[in-house]
Amino acid sequence: MKHILKYTFSLILTVYLFGCIKDTGNYEYLDPNEVAPVLVSGIEDTYSAISLEKMTIDPLLEGDESLYDYAWFAYPATIVSTQCDTLGKTKKLDYTVTLASGTYTLVFRATDKINKTSVYKRSTLTVSSIFGIGYYINNYENGRTDVDFIDRNGLVNNNILKEINGEDLPGKPIRSTYIINRFSYYVTSGDGTKTKMTFKPAVLVCSDEDMRIYHGENMQLLKNWENAFLETPVVKKPQGVWGHSNGFMLMNNNSVSFIDNNGSNVGEFGYPYPVNDMKLNSKATVMSSSVLMYDDNAGELVGYYARTHTPVKNAVVKASPLTLGPVGEAYFTNCDLVYMGTQSYYANVAGRSYVIVKDRSTNVYKLWQIGASNIQYGYIYDYGAGGLVIPSSLGIVNGKVFALKGGSSTALNTVIYYSTGDNKVSYYNPANQTEIKDIITLPAGEEITYIEHHYDWYFKINSFSVLSNKNGNWILRTYDMVGETPEVALPEKATYNGTGLAKNLIYRHANTYITY
Repeated sequence: MKHILKYTFSLILTVYLFGCIKDTGNYEYLDPNEVAPVLVSGIEDTYSAISLEKMTIDPLLEGDESLYDYAWFAYPATIVSTQCDTLGKTKKLDYTVTLASGTYTLVFRATDKINKTSVYKRSTLTVSSIFGIGYYINNYENGRTDVDFIDRNGLVNNNILKEINGEDLPGKPIRSTYIINRFSYYVTSGDGTKTKMTFKPAVLVCSDEDMRIYHGENMQLLKNWENAFLETPVVKKPQGVWGHSNGFMLMNNNSVSFIDNNGSNVGEFGYPYPVNDMKLNSKATVMSSSVLMYDDNAGELVGYYARTHTPVKNAVVKASPLTLGPVGEAYFTNCDLVYMGTQSYYANVAGRSYVIVKDRSTNVYKLWQIGASNIQYGYIYDYGAGGLVIPSSLGIVNGKVFALKGGSSTALNTVIYYSTGDNKVSYYNPANQTEIKDIITLPAGEEITYIEHHYDWYFKINSFSVLSNKNGNWILRTYDMVGETPEVALPEKATYNGTGLAKNLIYRHANTYITY
């Protein structure tokens, strides 16, 4: 019993000792709220910051601020168990942002030097790369390919690949692609230790002579041709790069290879898939981990799935929604490909792929609306067009530059913008077989090389871009859209200029997952 009483007395004494803010000798205890530092103002609930730029926050506290110790730290908002980054140890935060893009909990702490009580203030901090929002223009000058970057402030940053890495790419630009978090790779330290960098953003740039992979945060070179493959191809003839939901696809020398995060080829393109005497057209469209392509020899569609090595070549009229099986097979063959592209839908989802072909025997043009994601099940489904005949009198059959209006994944609920390679943009509406001519007319002498409707319903992106060349220089014009209609608001919202001949562009927004 004496041991129990002794233990009880010790426990009570311990509770009293740890419950005191300070012991004055007369056991008069103070409320912690009365002795802790008091934050008056100066810290907001939310902040946005850009990597490598200065971030300054200067809070105000009651009383003598020299009596407190200070700390600023941040940790990823969705991973509370991870170790935090200390950003500063003074009252005023004066911090050059080096955090990777993402959302963080920003914490300010002021601690009384004598009684050790603290006040905390938590805020939400969103960090984005300077390269996270803007236009990437693929341009050609003096036999080389580089990228001009138009940042969120409208400043044209010329030749960023050479500026950042000391070297651009040989050859003429073909296309580039970007995914926010689907490139993984190994970094080897001086002692030979390999560290896996997982799910990083990456930009792939492809010319007709080379292909390279750059970090999406800082555009520093990650992989060149020599170390971007499990086994370097014998023939170096790049024909384009595309992003898909789980990695990337490269077309080289009439074959395709995948970087797939579910495979063993971490950060490297795997072995080329068989082509079976096909001649693959360099136009392609992606959805999920599938790629829809075209066999110019047979004149028909062909599909590849990232984890199935056999090409798929059976197109059907429609799919049964109950069985996901084909209904009413209707192969088409012996056609020339006019256009193929994927419709932007929202966030990380693509809508339908649209395909225009011309029958070599009859010279009849037809439109097909394809669901490329079903390639993984062994079929290429048509979702409603069923080989819609396009009158040869319409201007779209002579189109050279195309774009789809984003915003829907339902049958034929879109228009196809096109230019015949001159200075005008028109659009074709397959739902009623009509065209609206010359919705945009550029100054005489300009040749349109690329058009795109940038759309993301979730993040409220809805704009239109027209890229053109004139006298060895490029011009980019951006436009607002008239609500959710296919109409473009005139005049242009902004105009940008640069040297060299532009081929195409990527528009990146900090929140979008993938560019098609």
